[in-house]
Amino acid sequence: MKICVISDSHGRNKALEDLIKLNDFDYVFFLGDGLNDLRDIEYENIKKVSGNCDFFSSIAETQVFTIRGIKILITHGHKFKVKVNTSLLLKYAKEQGVKLVCYGHTHKSSLEVIDGVMLLNPGAFRDYKYAIIDIDNKGGIGVNFEEYHK
Repeated sequence: MKICVISDSHGRNKALEDLIKLNDFDYVFFLGDGLNDLRDIEYENIKKVSGNCDFFSSIAETQVFTIRGIKILITHGHKFKVKVNTSLLLKYAKEQGVKLVCYGHTHKSSLEVIDGVMLLNPGAFRDYKYAIIDIDNKGGIGVNFEEYHK
């Protein structure tokens, strides 16, 4: 299963649309700050949350769901103060019993596993950064950081 993880597009709507339409993703996770960039994109399997720059959005700031037996949390991260550190986010993830957390806000790509919880930040799509998650049939999770080339 191939999942595209995008955050902080901040106006890169054409590149975002091209990336999604030209690839065969099973899901797209959009982690906020650019929800308006999605308005013209029709895509069935998109999970999205709002960020601190998605003013007046009615979209939730966090979502928890399960894909292939893996409980996943997506959030922008600003409410968890991720620019300081990920301790509040990790605490919330553990309370929710999730195995994979996808967050944005910092504009910096990162991947770490703490206490069995994988924390992934794809970086900012404003800078054409994103990530691909591969989940195999046995629940194994692989992550690749990518850069969109126009």
